[in-house]
Amino acid sequence: MLSQQENQERVNKAISCLLASSQKTIYVIIDGDRTLIPTDSTKFFFEYLNLDYNDIKGIFMQYGYSFEAFHNVAKYYSKIEKENYQLSCIESAKCVRIYPQFISFIEAIKDKVELILITSGIAESWRNVIKNHSLDFVHLIGGNYFPDDNFVIDKDAKGIITNSLRSANKKVFAFGDTMIDFEMLKEAHHSYLVVNEKMNKDFMPNSHEIPHLQQITFTDVSHSNLPISDFIQINHLIEKYYADSLK
Repeated sequence: MLSQQENQERVNKAISCLLASSQKTIYVIIDGDRTLIPTDSTKFFFEYLNLDYNDIKGIFMQYGYSFEAFHNVAKYYSKIEKENYQLSCIESAKCVRIYPQFISFIEAIKDKVELILITSGIAESWRNVIKNHSLDFVHLIGGNYFPDDNFVIDKDAKGIITNSLRSANKKVFAFGDTMIDFEMLKEAHHSYLVVNEKMNKDFMPNSHEIPHLQQITFTDVSHSNLPISDFIQINHLIEKYYADSLK
């Protein structure tokens, strides 16, 4: 049985290995579902296997966004026969389209930063999404299928990753959309809430706890109480940090 402490140790090990492999000083960490893309890619996975999405919703209703919830979700996925699981990850990923604005932003900054996609969703599906969009240089941290993965990503894990980057004197930019991303956004130097289809209804009551939080929107809808940023502004800020790192 995977304990929360053991899970956190394994997440720490994963980010430590990534840090050891790079000399870059700027990290951009991005959530997947409803942040990098407009929807929840998990639904495509469930549709392909003709599974009931309410099975997962029921777990979160029972446990909230706790470690127990993500651990139980991983155990649910781990019961799926491996060949079916992998095939569904491949096929469902074909339905996923990353925001074109994010694609342009990622391409513009890729030589100056390390990019990490941190997902609490289906990691193998996201590996295929990255491949399908020719973003193989983007690192992926995720886990939800115990035959292949040895940890899960809950909201505390996202905070641990961000803290590890800051402790290594990295400048951290973070993008998220729900309370699962709260610790990540709270700990990052520059934090951006992507306005999602649900208007971030779980996150907004707590948004005041992150004074430096700004929002990114891909529609004409936004939150009245958060400053709006865009990728041009963020890119300029990254350029400044990058130039300073070369001095």
